[in-house]
Amino acid sequence: MGHKYPSPHIPQPAVDPLDRSRFPADEWALVESDYSNQDLGTTETVFAVANGYLGMRGNPEEGRDSHTHGTFVNGFHETWPIHHAEEAYGLARVGQTIINAPDPKVMKLYVDDEPLLLDNADLEHYDRRLSFADGLLRREVIWKTASGKRLRVSTTRMTSFSDPHLAVLTMDVEMLSGDAAIVISSQVLNRQDGSDEYHVKSAAMGEGADPRKAEGFDRRVLDPRASEVKDGRLLLGYRCHESK
Repeated sequence: MGHKYPSPHIPQPAVDPLDRSRFPADEWALVESDYSNQDLGTTETVFAVANGYLGMRGNPEEGRDSHTHGTFVNGFHETWPIHHAEEAYGLARVGQTIINAPDPKVMKLYVDDEPLLLDNADLEHYDRRLSFADGLLRREVIWKTASGKRLRVSTTRMTSFSDPHLAVLTMDVEMLSGDAAIVISSQVLNRQDGSDEYHVKSAAMGEGADPRKAEGFDRRVLDPRASEVKDGRLLLGYRCHESK
């Protein structure tokens, strides 16, 4: 029995690769209307914001759960010696690896000491969208806490094109029912050297496996160089150990 193949002259219906119940079509934004932890590596990539100099992967504001954390500055790299089995003229001696800059994206929210963690939160509403008109990444969730209190949490994230060194992140919290003690902890984490939200070194860079990635460093990469708090401004400075 012969096989039948579609005729090249008959247009075939296009197959939409996206689940439109979760990623509804929008001409001016990439929209996610339902949270899932099954494809974090993909969503962290497509919801990234960058301006060519500074880039941040679309990791959640709460830090966990994530596939691979990433905050990068163009050209910010560490060097390491290349060892060859046999020496020969012209062999490369020094390797370079782009590294994670200290991560400023984490803004942990506690309501009556209960942390917002998307994986186990009771979410009545979830909307994340990357606007193609203004470059802003916005996320809005309505969260019902274990004690039954409801609140709206809205965040924005952007990297500036007029000032490529500038990134702006905001978080707004609105109580929709009840009263609660609210704490927002804004953190800067040196994930490159093994610090995460819960001080678990093995989870600092995320759990995702990627065979394309270079091997990690077995030593401290970022040396603290500056620390200052003045007039409501916090300054932290780091320098790569080898490349300077």
